[in-house]
Amino acid sequence: MKVTRRQFFKVTGASAAALAVADLGFNLDAAASEVRTLRIKNVKGVPTVCPYCASGCGLLVYSERDASGKFIKLLSVEGDPDNPINRGGACAKGSSMFNLREIYDPETGEQKINPKRVKKPLYRAPKSDKWEEKDWEWMIEKIAERIKETRDSSFIHKEKLADGSEVIVNRTEKMASVGGSGLDNEEAYLWSKLARSMGMVYLETQARI
Repeated sequence: MKVTRRQFFKVTGASAAALAVADLGFNLDAAASEVRTLRIKNVKGVPTVCPYCASGCGLLVYSERDASGKFIKLLSVEGDPDNPINRGGACAKGSSMFNLREIYDPETGEQKINPKRVKKPLYRAPKSDKWEEKDWEWMIEKIAERIKETRDSSFIHKEKLADGSEVIVNRTEKMASVGGSGLDNEEAYLWSKLARSMGMVYLETQARI
């Protein structure tokens, strides 16, 4: 490989500078750690779990509160170093968790609540072109009605075999379940039991999609 004079001096100069810093005993780890903690100094991080995928990475949410504990504003969302799954790291989506609530306003230079953040349940009626805000009670009742209606209209009690005999199956093939990453093992077990009791045969998880 042909190396030009300029490339030679550039490489050897960078190596010499790095060795000089190392020989002088400089350790930048402490400085980097200090910069990272300045913006969250004297603020307690609240542990939570990233909602995006099924990895279950831990995050720390830092917020500013007044003397009574009332929330004022969100300061930072970072990876939880004590979480055994991600050990303080976060992927591109997990790192942008802050934007679920706060976004940067270039006009004022301040953080403001993200106007696109969904705060209430939204419902779009069949053949409608707009979303409507509904309360949780209405949504839960509507979901329960739809589940019962679909189950009753599609429930299969018995199925015939090739030899003409019948076997009890008690299932419905018009409903499915998709588990989310926020569910722990016990919750996922209980939900799968509930889904099976309703006759569902298609159970999936967010991690496989």
